[in-house]
Amino acid sequence: MPGNAKQLNKVSAFMVGDYQVEPSALRVVGNEKVSRLEPRTMQLLVYFACHAGRVISRSELEEQVWEGRIVGEDALTNSISKLRRTFNDNARQPRIIETVPKTGYRLIASVRWFDKQDPEAPKNNSVSSETPVTNHNTLLWGAAAALLVIAFTGWLIETLRTPDSQAPVNDMAIASKPSIAIIPFENLGDKPQDYFANGITTNLITDMSKLSGITVIAQGSVFAYLDSDAQTRQISSELNADYVVKGAVQRQQERVRVNVQLIEANTERTIWAERYEGEIQDVFRFQDRIASALVSALHIHLAPGEREIFSRYPTTNVAAYDLFLRGQQQYGYRNRDANRLAREYFERAIELDPEFARATASLALVHSRDAFDGWTNSPERSLALAAEFSDAAAQINPTIPQIHFVAGQVALFREQHANAIAAAERAIEFAPNYADGYALLAWALNYAGRQAEAEKALQVAMRLNPISPASYYETKGEILYIQGYYAKAIDAFNTSLQINPSHMRARMWLIATLVQLQKPEETQWQVDELLLSHAGFSLSRLDHAFPFQDASIRQQLMQNLKRAGLPD
Repeated sequence: MPGNAKQLNKVSAFMVGDYQVEPSALRVVGNEKVSRLEPRTMQLLVYFACHAGRVISRSELEEQVWEGRIVGEDALTNSISKLRRTFNDNARQPRIIETVPKTGYRLIASVRWFDKQDPEAPKNNSVSSETPVTNHNTLLWGAAAALLVIAFTGWLIETLRTPDSQAPVNDMAIASKPSIAIIPFENLGDKPQDYFANGITTNLITDMSKLSGITVIAQGSVFAYLDSDAQTRQISSELNADYVVKGAVQRQQERVRVNVQLIEANTERTIWAERYEGEIQDVFRFQDRIASALVSALHIHLAPGEREIFSRYPTTNVAAYDLFLRGQQQYGYRNRDANRLAREYFERAIELDPEFARATASLALVHSRDAFDGWTNSPERSLALAAEFSDAAAQINPTIPQIHFVAGQVALFREQHANAIAAAERAIEFAPNYADGYALLAWALNYAGRQAEAEKALQVAMRLNPISPASYYETKGEILYIQGYYAKAIDAFNTSLQINPSHMRARMWLIATLVQLQKPEETQWQVDELLLSHAGFSLSRLDHAFPFQDASIRQQLMQNLKRAGLPD
């Protein structure tokens, strides 16, 4: 087999422990389940198998598997995590893939190739596995196995949903309104057109989220069903949605066709359906007509001014809109390099249409993310740019909720807590279903010392975004930590890291909590994981990343991180 595992169709099947790996089919069979892997993740597994028993550095894996491309620092970590889930492996007590602190990874399970005559197959690479140990997540993974028909989606739903995320929040008027889940529209055209179909879905969700008379499930949760064969009743149950919108998009050069249907969840009855077809520039009109039809079919009462939401097109420049959609797709990947690409797309879109407020607001989000995720050497510069583009977008259209989201992030980073809270509330005012707006409000309230209010805001965010992202659980853990519920905080941080193993803030908080509970062995393991996945980590770069109004909380946090041995 080639050392970089490029040609999966030429790689013979092999066994890893008790699991059968079929590279050409991108499939792993074992433990009464069939799991499918993305091509890059399968390439990683094949490379491990070719070098079983050897410690392999992160740099070697990135060079050989990613072919020397510059990838986000979380790409490898997330691929390792996917492999561990596939093999029901435990990172702390591994049977398959072992983390070697400050060095890399090693495949410790036995490897047996089926085609012994394959001249490219590795010889004498079998390594005895360690005695299987009790996996503390056995029950968790067993529950997820039943949902592997939707792969990672099902695992997230069953593993990560907590009672808190389902709790009704009557004072926020969420539970009493009908709820709708707009599932990613299927792309019926060429694969490269995925961004276009996803963009139509995203923008429909964005517009519907501005309505006060309905609960709209957040983009993050509905996009978990991208390319899923889950049925309407299952989706509605998992997302707590009364209605489900499904659709399909086909783009052929300058022509576009959109099919859409509205389904009542409990009866699975289609209550409205329509097909739209025209030139590419008609896509704005299509989105307007779809949203208006949904409002009519669901008998949604529109508050004063809400009708105008559907008549205000984001831009009249089709090329700028196309670049914007490409930028949206990259922004959704949430890694350093995708964020850079998103910035380039948004900048090009603004060059074509300087009055494109959504693109300008999205550019503000990109710079803000650079600062908050530690993807820049100058956080203050990134925040200044975020504020600049947020202000510029507000001059064009102040009703875009992301504008106020960015303003809140900037204010919070600068420890202007009252301004941060006000900005988050402003974002929610313009988009009552803006899950991230509620999450930001929870974050700001927590840093301002108002934990009880923060909990309520976070409950709303989790209700609107039930397949909650890692950041929501990190915030939940922070709130619990400050309240002194350290064991519960650990559970929240671990959940955050199950969703995103590269979530640096969650791992830092977990380390601080373990230090607080005087668990040195667990602390050291987490420190090793952090330093392995985030090369060049330094506490000094994060001194302002925890803007607590009560300085003693930040002081305790930083002291615990230093006691854990993290470098200054």
